[in-house]
Amino acid sequence: MLTHLPDNRIRTPIIPRNKTDPTQSAKSVNRMFNDIEHRYYQIKARMKEELDRRLRGRDSAVNAKSYAVHGATIYQVNASSYIYDMTATQLAELLQVVQTILDDYLLEGNSDNLWALSYVADEYQRGTQAAYTNLSVQSATYASQTTLSSLLGSPSYQNQVAAAYVSAYSDWKGVSDKARADLANVIADAIGRGINPRETAVIISKRLDVSMSSAKNIAQTEQVGALREAQWNETTWSRDRLGLNTALLHLSALKPTSRSWHVARHGHTYTPEEVREWYSQGGNRYRCYCSQIPVILDDKGNVVNQGMVERLAKERGQWLQAA
Repeated sequence: MLTHLPDNRIRTPIIPRNKTDPTQSAKSVNRMFNDIEHRYYQIKARMKEELDRRLRGRDSAVNAKSYAVHGATIYQVNASSYIYDMTATQLAELLQVVQTILDDYLLEGNSDNLWALSYVADEYQRGTQAAYTNLSVQSATYASQTTLSSLLGSPSYQNQVAAAYVSAYSDWKGVSDKARADLANVIADAIGRGINPRETAVIISKRLDVSMSSAKNIAQTEQVGALREAQWNETTWSRDRLGLNTALLHLSALKPTSRSWHVARHGHTYTPEEVREWYSQGGNRYRCYCSQIPVILDDKGNVVNQGMVERLAKERGQWLQAA
């Protein structure tokens, strides 16, 4: 009678095919970008309505003086050509309305059900599923002792998602507050300098474009960050609970705009603690498209498929040489 022993062989991890999008987040990030663009379009429309209604005044007579310098006539014109009919109280009310409009769209749902949280939660779940699939392919031990449903239903998973929610709300509260402060300065400056309402509206629109760009950076960082965080956590869990010799294989997004020190990590393995430390430094987490996937190392601390490691090293070298 034959006895079937557990298969303890370590197999090759799954490497994403898209070299410029190793997190495979492009579609989900673009969906959130479209949502953000729509929200800022609505903000601009609401702002225009309020500015048209509240920014009232009149053109002032041009205050021109002439004087002679070395026989030439010089004209000096007062730059302030618009006088606003607005009291300090009315200005304060307008700025409060500006804050309300921003919060209506950027903080919709508030901390309990913020509009952005669904995007973050989806990416966290996708990261957990990707880590589960990858580790199951590499280890029969992991596959036999873990199910995706148990991972997604575990208290630790729910706590990690909740922590991601807190961070996301803080980020979007910061976007709204920064935009409010910026627009408050623009409006107060326009009133003080006598810039007419039409020019003021143009300046406000441009400042909202700057805010939207910042919001998109936040969105990309949050979504890809949630996916990475899920992979890190499952790598740590499989090591601590199952005793597997797990690590994280860094896969850089080999884009022309990638940072060289990000690409320099491509194909190297790190502990989850080392990865967390690296991302905490120098703004590495912002606008980063790199991925780290869980791998199981052999007794010598190496990835079993050395041919794969060599291919990644070649890709790294080619990008660095071309940069």
